[in-house]
Amino acid sequence: MEYFYIDEHTFLWYNENKHNSMKERWIMRINNNPTFIVELKLSTELWQCHILDKRLEIARKMYNSTLAYALKQIQLMKESKQYRKTIHDYRQTKALLSKTKNKELAQLYKNELSALRKRLQEIRKSYHLTKYGLHRIIAKHQRNYKTHIDSFTAQKIADAIYRSLEGVLFRGYRAHFKKFGTLTSVEGKSNKTGIRYKREENKLYWNGLVIPVIIRKNDLFAEEVLSSHRIKFCRIVRKVIRGKHVFYLQLVMDGTPPPKRVKKTGQFRHQPTPNGRVGIDIGTSTIAVSSDDEVFLKPLAPRVRQFDQEKRRLSRKLDRSRRSMNPQNFNRDGTIKKGIKLAWKRSNTYMKTLFKLKELYRKRSMYVKEQHSRLANHILSLGDEVYVEKMSFKGLARRAKETKVNKFGKFQRKGRFGKSIGSYAPALFLGILKRKLIYIGKELHEINTYTFKASQYNHLTDTYQKRKLHQRWIYINKHRIQRDLYSAFLLMNCDSNLQQTNRERCKRTFEKFVILHHEHKNLLKNQLTKYPTSMGI
Repeated sequence: MEYFYIDEHTFLWYNENKHNSMKERWIMRINNNPTFIVELKLSTELWQCHILDKRLEIARKMYNSTLAYALKQIQLMKESKQYRKTIHDYRQTKALLSKTKNKELAQLYKNELSALRKRLQEIRKSYHLTKYGLHRIIAKHQRNYKTHIDSFTAQKIADAIYRSLEGVLFRGYRAHFKKFGTLTSVEGKSNKTGIRYKREENKLYWNGLVIPVIIRKNDLFAEEVLSSHRIKFCRIVRKVIRGKHVFYLQLVMDGTPPPKRVKKTGQFRHQPTPNGRVGIDIGTSTIAVSSDDEVFLKPLAPRVRQFDQEKRRLSRKLDRSRRSMNPQNFNRDGTIKKGIKLAWKRSNTYMKTLFKLKELYRKRSMYVKEQHSRLANHILSLGDEVYVEKMSFKGLARRAKETKVNKFGKFQRKGRFGKSIGSYAPALFLGILKRKLIYIGKELHEINTYTFKASQYNHLTDTYQKRKLHQRWIYINKHRIQRDLYSAFLLMNCDSNLQQTNRERCKRTFEKFVILHHEHKNLLKNQLTKYPTSMGI
């Protein structure tokens, strides 16, 4: 019999022989509770910054030591005859199950697979390749640093290692060690011991460190959250801002965040989300939105191009400095020498430029996140029933596998949309929108892309016509319509099964859509702004 700590209110009793499935269901239910984060700046003195840097470095070493042990255990497990026989039987049974059509035989194979899974789990447990096995391993390292790292913080480090091992064991990924300075956060398991925040004193306590927390005078949101929500656990995060280390306290709160208010009047900053349908056709760098009251097409983050231009300029400066300081590491044609270990010298100017580049990346990341949040708030002001095509941005970012030749006999480039997706972050926007919808009790409706075919459909003729990517304008009943906006219109009028559009609803709302479309088109043309070519403006 064992006891496992879950949070400050719950200890789980677990009997190894009888209640394994009950344990898994209970932990899963607790982890699915809604959670949000409040980030507050720490008022650290120089000696406190040094201690926090030291503790993060200790946490990194504990992470790498425990991960190295776990990877050795995985190798030993794979070399054992018992594991090799069991995994061979498991794969063989799984293959037979996929081929059989006999229901009785299929049930027999399922029972056998279940028994083999349990046997594999027991083998992994014998090699300490479970979450609680890693807790016991990292506890040995934690005893050497108990003045800096508490036991609960060490257990959360072990949890991060186990998540990495799950990729190694079940998905064929590789586990990576943390390089110097790359571990930038540590967290506890509750707000009772270890890393904890005391609301009455407005201070952070952790193993002898007492650090004041900064709450701005006009931050009504933080005051309301701290007075009405329970703190699950605390996290300390280190950020590099303008070349200096700045520490923040992240409070992981239970529940959903309250709507933000204006300090002076107490009114809500954003109006309540009305009932209504909204269709979104999102691309790699642009977004088209259609609703009953508004239609618009815009770039996802307009100033990203300026950041990218500055990034390219700094990258070229770094390359020139690298080549002038290390001419011995390059061949005559300018390529880097291969097959030997190279030593690189970095000048002071190189380091200053490198920190400028890192700061630029940070600013761009914050800018993109802020623009996405504003856009999500604007979309929620149009309606609470949001429809979007289900897209794999990871697949769009990959290079093409097939080698093609164009009409001039030259090879086409295999790069697709990786650079654009990395700069404009469309998946991040959808994640922000999905989270905000969950806060108001709604969900993001993802349309089946293959059956819907929004870019090919014509609701008047009920036909599909393939169009080339450069064709940004189409004709619908003698109206010249922007292709992305029309796709958003079709998505807004999606059927309840999320497979195709509703023609009757499209016919009822098309006239109003055309009026809003032409108004927005004229607005874009009258503005002295350079838009991406994909918009067709």
